[in-house]
Amino acid sequence: MQYKTVAGPIGLVIQKKDSYAEAVRQYAAIIDQEAVGGWELLLIQEIPVTKNKGCMAGCLASMGIGEKYEHMTFNMLVFKKED
Repeated sequence: MQYKTVAGPIGLVIQKKDSYAEAVRQYAAIIDQEAVGGWELLLIQEIPVTKNKGCMAGCLASMGIGEKYEHMTFNMLVFKKED
């Protein structure tokens, strides 16, 4: 079995006039594009990532100014394919 991961959008933005189905179609288009060649979507996994902003940010955070870390969650689309 082979596996591949593809970063999906962190968040989807739709226009006021659009329905939520438009967001679903955007995700479906990404899945369809990546499923070519026998790849099958296995799951969509949220992956939290914490980034250390560095020494200066840490010093400021210790004084109550700002944040030492930046947090982001990525949506990883995991695909599988038979060998």
